Amino acid sequence: MSNDTRKDRTKLQLRDAMIQLLGEKSFDQISTTELVKLAKVSRSSFYTHYQDKYDMIEAYQRRLFETIQYVFEKNNGDLHATMLETFEFLKGNQIYAALLSENSSKEIHQFMLQKLKELIQSSFFPQSKHLKLGKLGEIYATTYYANAIFGTTQSWIRRKQKETPTQIADLLIELIN
Repeated sequence: MSNDTRKDRTKLQLRDAMIQLLGEKSFDQISTTELVKLAKVSRSSFYTHYQDKYDMIEAYQRRLFETIQYVFEKNNGDLHATMLETFEFLKGNQIYAALLSENSSKEIHQFMLQKLKELIQSSFFPQSKHLKLGKLGEIYATTYYANAIFGTTQSWIRRKQKETPTQIADLLIELIN
């Protein structure tokens, strides 16, 4: 077996172990010892690839941030298209779904809430002139909708993504409207 194949396999085992552990406990409660034990790799193999668990998760966070940013920009304020593509991405990439779960880091939660607020401000309020909320009302409504969308996303992840991405995106649009 080549070195690259072995490295890839080790990283996959560590990723899968992290997904499982994030399904059971918060990121802060996960130790490197239990991660390598569950992944069935040695500590030295872990440290060959990563400095610590934060270093490991940082690469995934960066990719998640870049992907979400791209999806938001690509769909240019289309809330339904953005949510649908995001849910499809999460459905196909369980490590990223795990990163958005209730057990992941606050940094990721804050980033996602900020992105959702930006999307809502650029797509929802310009189309909803009839609401007449005023500036203060928009601030609170933006926070309300962003938290509703993010909380629903976390609930969907907690429920093991039983609904299709289309079903959950449609439901959210229906709830928002």
